[in-house]
Amino acid sequence: MKECALLMTLSILCLCACQTKTDTPTVSYDIELIETKKITLPVDENTYYLSKSIFQFEEDNKEYLLFGNLEKRQHELLIYDIEKQNLHKRIPLEKEGPNGVPGIWGCIPFFDSKTFLVSQHNSGRMSIIDGEGNVVQKHNMRQSSDKTKRRGLWVDSRFGVSFFYTPSFIKDSIVYFSNGIFIQYKINQRLDREVWKTIPMFNSLNLKNGHIHTLPIKYPDIFEDDVKVPAGGGYEFTYDYNYKQERLVCSLTGYDSIMVTDDLKQVRWYNGKSRYLKSMRPKVYEADGFDWLREATENPAYHNIMYDKYRDVYYRIVELPYELKQNESAFDTPKGREFSIIIFDKDLNIIGETKFPGNKYLYKMSFVGRDGLYISENNEANPEFDEDKLVFACFKLEDINK
Repeated sequence: MKECALLMTLSILCLCACQTKTDTPTVSYDIELIETKKITLPVDENTYYLSKSIFQFEEDNKEYLLFGNLEKRQHELLIYDIEKQNLHKRIPLEKEGPNGVPGIWGCIPFFDSKTFLVSQHNSGRMSIIDGEGNVVQKHNMRQSSDKTKRRGLWVDSRFGVSFFYTPSFIKDSIVYFSNGIFIQYKINQRLDREVWKTIPMFNSLNLKNGHIHTLPIKYPDIFEDDVKVPAGGGYEFTYDYNYKQERLVCSLTGYDSIMVTDDLKQVRWYNGKSRYLKSMRPKVYEADGFDWLREATENPAYHNIMYDKYRDVYYRIVELPYELKQNESAFDTPKGREFSIIIFDKDLNIIGETKFPGNKYLYKMSFVGRDGLYISENNEANPEFDEDKLVFACFKLEDINK
């Protein structure tokens, strides 16, 4: 997720002005993730094995996987049949003309393979396309208030994205998405904390009239007194939406707690601390230039949170401390990094945490399916790595006391 930092983007985790406290949740480690099987999906010479737009969905009682083939100048969507482990459909996308969708930053299915939402960072648009790649709607996302512009900030359409860790969600023809802020400042320049307390964390787009609104949830004030937040500091948030309970859950990259809101207005906080890490708050890096990026890459962080609708639990991925090797760049995803996954029940109580080796799985490519949590094995540090196929290990929940 350091790609956000390369754009000098700061997402500093969310706090609503109206907060409520919750009872102290319980913590146990009775549940573990146990690997049960693997699936292998074919790729051709034009398909790159990494994607940030990867989503499971169901249609006609069948289970599919959307794989956005959007890296390395590729420009298409692939639909895989998970049960048959084959390519079900290929949706080529045009870059020019009436159906042109250039510069796609992310995509997500509208619950099936008939409609997809895509965000385009070059043109500042969100578009809706059908299952054949035809553009159904286009929406201009370059809108911001005068107050925001005066502070040197504006809404950046690149963060109306649909990556697997920041999936846009839809209610009553309204799309909700994170409000990434592109900052007109030098890397690591300190900004007044009061500015961030006024900036909304989420926006909404009305698909019927194209109107964009901001939600009342604001960026947080979770730093120590007299600390100014640096531009491009690498602070981010991820989230997922529980349609069953209409609940938005956010994972804060540098913060133990997780944020929950059921009405997109008031928030409450739950313990989300990993047992493998010390207590964390966002850190202000003092390094100059891009040196802070190396430090930020090596430090532990909370990556993404996912809701499992089949088992009514949540997963929070934790990046454990790591030291970059001489041949590794801070701009790349560490290939041998260990990680863990915290498991929460439906009430956000911690019920388990499983630790994973760093030389096998690629936690930045994972999805929830009918049979369990799928994690990619396309890790270049994996001795069995093969870029000519997509391999996912499937994990189920198991009570270690039984």
